[in-house]
Amino acid sequence: MDSVENELELESSNSQNQYLLFMVGGVLYAIESLRAQEIVEYSGITKVPMMNSFVKGVTNIRGNIVPVVDLLDRFDLGKTNISDKTSIIVIQYKSMQIGVIIDEVYEVDSIDPSNIKKAPEFGSKIDARFIKCMGKYNKEYIAILNTDTILNIDELSQLCI
Repeated sequence: MDSVENELELESSNSQNQYLLFMVGGVLYAIESLRAQEIVEYSGITKVPMMNSFVKGVTNIRGNIVPVVDLLDRFDLGKTNISDKTSIIVIQYKSMQIGVIIDEVYEVDSIDPSNIKKAPEFGSKIDARFIKCMGKYNKEYIAILNTDTILNIDELSQLCI
């Protein structure tokens, strides 16, 4: 077993193998459940001028101003169609909270560390750097996302001129 798989297994064990599964653009994805601080209903977002298209703006969540990213747009696959199931996952990234818009929450479930494999560098609809690893869930592999890359503050804060 190579060091990447050992590292993935160790990280999986540390998070007690729990993952938040959710739909984006009709595809099932996961993040480590400990990364998600909370899930809130989609609510009004105040636009911020000159930001990347995937940064939709900011919203007020429990008195905190939280920047919000459209995950589908971040993946360069279009824009999320807002419905009554649309939610925002609030993720702690370094010292700040960032919300990501998803189509709907699927569930929180465990994935056995033996079912977590290194992600391929090609063959996915989304940029490989956004995928941390692949997890076998209900007999199919799903992408476990790399929230540190997706929420990279340097990329998110770049102005569009």
